[in-house]
Amino acid sequence: MIPVTPPARVEVDSTRRYICVNDSACELLGYTRQELLNRRIDDVSFPTGAHVAPMFEQFVRDGEMRGIFALQRKNGEVLRVRFESEVKNGRSVAIWTHYELWENPERSRLRE
Repeated sequence: MIPVTPPARVEVDSTRRYICVNDSACELLGYTRQELLNRRIDDVSFPTGAHVAPMFEQFVRDGEMRGIFALQRKNGEVLRVRFESEVKNGRSVAIWTHYELWENPERSRLRE
């Protein structure tokens, strides 16, 4: 995996809407800051769908989470990012530290 330098940092509210994003997050996903602030985690996760809500609920209950998550760039490319996240003062803060291009996510998803 390739390091994200500086690490991408995002904050989301209880509805999973981005409320704060740094330049690295914008650059990694190919969106402007305003475009990301008009989106939710669900909008950039891959595949989009029902898996985001239960994962987020578990994260809020536990107060922290780390692992690998798939995100879709504005241009359609899919990335796998290594993240660390925690709940701070009612906000969910995530740091994306590494990424890799997911070469053929559709084929991988079809095998699952």
